[in-house]
Amino acid sequence: MTDYKVLFTGSVSSGKTTAVKSLSSIETIDTDASASDSVIRRKEKTTIAMDYGVLNLSDNAKLHLYGTPGQERFKFMWQLMMSDIVHDAEALILLVDNTRKDPFKDIRFYVEEFRDFIIRRRLIIAVTHSDIKANPDYKAYMQDLKAMGLYATVVFIDARDPSSVLKLVKELVGDYEPDIDWAALEEEIAPNSTLPTNIVSEVEEETAKVSLLEATLHTRGVKGAIHLDANRKILAAQMPDTHSQELMESLVNLVAVIEKKAAFLGQIDDLVLCGPEQESLSVFVDNEQALGICSDKQLSLNVVKQQAADLLQWSHL
Repeated sequence: MTDYKVLFTGSVSSGKTTAVKSLSSIETIDTDASASDSVIRRKEKTTIAMDYGVLNLSDNAKLHLYGTPGQERFKFMWQLMMSDIVHDAEALILLVDNTRKDPFKDIRFYVEEFRDFIIRRRLIIAVTHSDIKANPDYKAYMQDLKAMGLYATVVFIDARDPSSVLKLVKELVGDYEPDIDWAALEEEIAPNSTLPTNIVSEVEEETAKVSLLEATLHTRGVKGAIHLDANRKILAAQMPDTHSQELMESLVNLVAVIEKKAAFLGQIDDLVLCGPEQESLSVFVDNEQALGICSDKQLSLNVVKQQAADLLQWSHL
């Protein structure tokens, strides 16, 4: 019996858990918990340890399926899985959510985090949610990978559709396992499908339920937040007091001043004002919007930054 292993990773809501469930011949093992932070804007539950399933390829081969948590705060699980559980995996499948504001930013982040793992293994980029947002397209992904000096296979899939996810398996082991009956295998896992009967954008529905401000305030340790548009006009705000809100607006405007006066610094993505006794004020900006967060002084600024990055990646004005 030949046992193959593959590791799925990617951002929250990119489809890792769904892909594993779509392929597995057995009931999958997952460690989902109710979302209690910025993830609530996209999904009610999130993986906190790992997903596991098995796909029986033939009488002589099986594929073990492992999925990482998407959130950066569970990075210790990434390291544990790479160094132990899947140290002998054949490939890393990076799921990329095409509805994110900058999917290429996600690719660069995960490639850097898994660089040592990728060096010795195959890398497959699996683009999801392209049914909701068609661009970037295949050509754009290949151009970006070329610019990064990265060799990888790019496949567009629907993680809810077993036959679609099976394309990744064919890409991975098709040349090594000539005895696999792909038609029979596709029929076997077809009941795993979670495609909706009425074609409605589940992601858009979930996103519409919770605003950017509400999702930010849902994060543990956040005391207040303010959301501004490209012209730095307030779209929504809920700050502890008027003084804090005025200070936050000043910080947002300060970013533009610093970029103008100190152009050598390049684009400034965030600015933080913190001290030992007071709440921290953090501002995160991009070309379309700005998000200001007032957080408890005990809350790690790295956690705040990660949450803000995810929220802005999912927010389109």
